[in-house]
Amino acid sequence: MASTNRIYRPLPWASEVVWMPVTLFFAVLHAICYPLGIEPLVSSFITGGLFGMFIIPLTFFASIVYVLKSILLTEELTRIIIFWVFIPFCVYYVVAILIMDKTHVDVKQSNPHPSRYALEHASESFMKSTLDYFPLSCVPWEENAKLPPDRQYVFAVHPHGIHCTPLALLSTVGSDFDKKFPGLVGSKLTGLAATVMFKLPVIRELFLCMGYVDASRSVARQILEVGRSLYVCTGGEEESMCTTTGKDIVVLKKRKGFVRLALSYGADIVPVYGVGNSDLYTTYNLVFAGFRHWLQKACGIALPVFHGRFGTPLPYKKPVNVLIGKPIRTPTPSVRGERPDPAMVDEYHSKYMEALLQLHSKNVKDRDLELR
Repeated sequence: MASTNRIYRPLPWASEVVWMPVTLFFAVLHAICYPLGIEPLVSSFITGGLFGMFIIPLTFFASIVYVLKSILLTEELTRIIIFWVFIPFCVYYVVAILIMDKTHVDVKQSNPHPSRYALEHASESFMKSTLDYFPLSCVPWEENAKLPPDRQYVFAVHPHGIHCTPLALLSTVGSDFDKKFPGLVGSKLTGLAATVMFKLPVIRELFLCMGYVDASRSVARQILEVGRSLYVCTGGEEESMCTTTGKDIVVLKKRKGFVRLALSYGADIVPVYGVGNSDLYTTYNLVFAGFRHWLQKACGIALPVFHGRFGTPLPYKKPVNVLIGKPIRTPTPSVRGERPDPAMVDEYHSKYMEALLQLHSKNVKDRDLELR
C-alpha cells in the first residue's frame, strides 16, 4: 500500500463527497476484474471515456434515493431530500468548489494522493492497471540515464493524442518512469492541466488526486519558484484536434512558453515523446471540422471525433513507448524568475525542436515527425 506520509493537498469536503462513489466503484471493479485478469481492459475503457465519469456519482446517489424510497420513504420525505439536501448540495458544489475553490492553484503540496485505507488502495490499483493495458513503458535516452532530483526540469510531453497517455508515467508513483528516475514523482514533480479540467465535476477531483495544478502562467512560475519541477503537454487542445491515426503531428513552432519558463529559472528542458499515442484511436478530422476548430480557437475546448475498439472509448491495445530525451541545460539566470531575452528564447526553442526531431527519428522508423 502506498505510504500515507506523502504530503498532498486534501480535497474540500464537498469534493470528497463527490469522489467517494468513484473510489467505491473502482474498488468494486478491482475486486471483480482483478481475479478475472480483465482489470487493465476495464480500467482503460473507463479512462478512455474520461468525460463520462460524472455519471458515477450521479448514478450512486440516485440509486440511494430510489432504494430508500422503495423501502422506507414516503413521497413527501423523498421530495424533502431532493429539494432540501440534494439540490442545495449541488448548488453549493458548483459555487464553492467549481467556481470559488483554489485547491487547483496550490503548488506546494501538489503531489499524487496516497491511498489512506483499503478501499482507496483497491481503487488506486484499478486506476494504475491502465498502464499495463497498452503497455506503457519508459525509454530513456541512454541505458544509464540519470535525472538527479536535486535539479529542476521542465518536461515537455508530446503528442497530446486523444488523451495524453504519456502523462500517466509522470503522475503515477511506481510507474516505469518513477522506477528509472526515482525521487521526482510523488515529491518534486507537478503536472499542468488546462483550466477547464478543474471546472468539470469528478474530472476536477481526478486531476487533483493525481497532483495536477492549473496550467496558467502564474501557477507554472510558482511551481519553479518553490523548487519543484513540472511537466506539461505543450500542444494542448490544438494538438489534440490534429491527432491523425498513422501520423505523428506536434504543434510546437509557435509554442515557446515552456522554453521561456525554463530559461527564467534555469531549469533543464526534457523532451518527452510517446511513440504510439497517436494510434490508440481512429480519428475523423473532417467531421464538423469548421465548427470544432472554431470552438477550440474561441473557447479552448477540443472536441475530437474518434473511437477505439468496437466503436467504444476503449483504446486499441498497442504499446506506447515514452521516449525520454537528454535534458537540454539552460544557463543560470542572474535573477530567478526574470524574463529571458527573446533572442535566447528563440535559440533554445530551436535547440529543443531539433532535439525532439532527433529523438523521434532515432526511435521511429515508419514515419516522420511533422512540426506545426
